[in-house]
Amino acid sequence: MENSRLEFKSEVPDKDETLKKLSSFGNTFGGFMIVGAKANSADGRIEGLPGVDEQSGYKQKIVDWCFNGVSPPLIVEVSDPISAPGNSKKVCYVVHTAESDVAPHFLNGRKGIWVRTDEFSARFEARLANENEIRHLLDRRKVIRERRQNVMDRSIKRFGTHLASKHTNRDGAATPVGPRLELSIIPRFPARPLCEQEALRSLINQGRFNWRGTIFPLEGSTTISQHESAIVLTAAGDDSIFEVNLWGLLFYGMTIADNFNPQQLYGIHTYAFVGHTLLFIRLAAKMLRLLGYSGPIQIQVGLHDMRGVPWLYGVRGLPGVLTETKRSVLDNEIEFGLSGSSDALNQGPDGVLMDILKIVFFSINWSGAVDTPEKLADLVYWGYQYNQWPKPDKLLI
Repeated sequence: MENSRLEFKSEVPDKDETLKKLSSFGNTFGGFMIVGAKANSADGRIEGLPGVDEQSGYKQKIVDWCFNGVSPPLIVEVSDPISAPGNSKKVCYVVHTAESDVAPHFLNGRKGIWVRTDEFSARFEARLANENEIRHLLDRRKVIRERRQNVMDRSIKRFGTHLASKHTNRDGAATPVGPRLELSIIPRFPARPLCEQEALRSLINQGRFNWRGTIFPLEGSTTISQHESAIVLTAAGDDSIFEVNLWGLLFYGMTIADNFNPQQLYGIHTYAFVGHTLLFIRLAAKMLRLLGYSGPIQIQVGLHDMRGVPWLYGVRGLPGVLTETKRSVLDNEIEFGLSGSSDALNQGPDGVLMDILKIVFFSINWSGAVDTPEKLADLVYWGYQYNQWPKPDKLLI
């Protein structure tokens, strides 16, 4: 019989009806929608499994609807077609949605939040949530958002502790660190651990990238375990750190200013910055695949101690020669976040990099470096060259 966790459909429901039913399961107790099952209209008792015509690409269609038509995206499982009893030409489908930790799920286009209720009849129905139900669901999501922020803040604090250990003189006094980059990529709603902590070291080893004639994270660098994380100290040099967390957090921190030959100019090497950022984006995409995560992500970027530090730019036609360009005049910090998806990281990492570069270079008053698609593409290609990767025929955007 139909109940809070079970819904029968004798016909294939359209997109709106499908999303209404499935989101109401996710927002309440989870449940199953059986397509091809006939129920009594009075009490919801099943009368038979007549089945429906087999639907081409039905599984992918439902997944796409739930990803693009629900906010946040709804995770569903769709069975392969199951032959209907007594009729080999008809099939049934079972669609399952678990109770969601990131509820409430809104239907896009101002179609509201749906929950399961039997308030007005003996059968459970999908119904628009009232104010108290929405508040309850938002409180449930608040816990997830707080976890996301807490694990990112913890990684930044760990990076600061690592830098302090490297920048202390013999008298125990802190010495200057200089400009630094902090990059975090994490599932937008880290509701459940993606793996056991003991698997994290192995995942780091599987995720290593060829980079500048070596491997990133650097072979021989120290990997330690801390609460919920595996962390590579000196991942790309003394003042760097790479962390992977069982909630799906990827964090990369490094200092980004130095004296560069042959002129010994002090500043931030533009191509090095682009190359490191591209490296982390590509590595994060690979690590999320290894963790088995697919879904929305949050990208957090922080640049610190920036004011007055010049950015160094290559002089065309003179290999190895750098010149000073723009610098941040008023702001000492740049912090911003971008929303995206694991698919975007996998399929369009260069496009993700371009989004980051636009914000960074406008923020330091160097808009002339990124104000056209051609200039942005040129910067990305320099990042490939810095990383000693083959220049792609076409950027992945």
